[in-house]
Amino acid sequence: MLKKLLAITGIVLATMTIAACTGNETPKKTEASNHQVQEKVDTKGLKINIEQANYTDERDRNTEKVKQVLRLKMTVENTSIEEIFFDSTKLQVKDGNGKKLAIYPFENMMETVAPKKTMTGYAYFKSNSNGPYTVVYTHPITKKKYEWQVNPER
Repeated sequence: MLKKLLAITGIVLATMTIAACTGNETPKKTEASNHQVQEKVDTKGLKINIEQANYTDERDRNTEKVKQVLRLKMTVENTSIEEIFFDSTKLQVKDGNGKKLAIYPFENMMETVAPKKTMTGYAYFKSNSNGPYTVVYTHPITKKKYEWQVNPER
């Protein structure tokens, strides 16, 4: 009888301990907060800084005519010990209505960044509306998204 009572007491204590421990976990944040122009963001291997957002009159003479072109000037710093390829055409840009902007084929930054080195380049997007825009970088391995809110200068 005493063994049964100890077994039941042990089960009750274990159940209470487990119940008390669950539900106290802090939920992990899955998405990064919105960042702004001139804010360096550590994306696990690269520090990305969108330095400037504006509309440009620069055009490629061999491509279709577009209403306006959004140009993002960015600096990318490799904080890892290995080379990392950065492709600005992999950025996703959405207008205020959530519509994805298409890449404008111009001098988009596509570079291999050496360890501990920094490079500056541009990303170009076709736009039919005015800002603000949301720029999203998705880490190629972790799939974590990093967002910036940009409002282009005229």
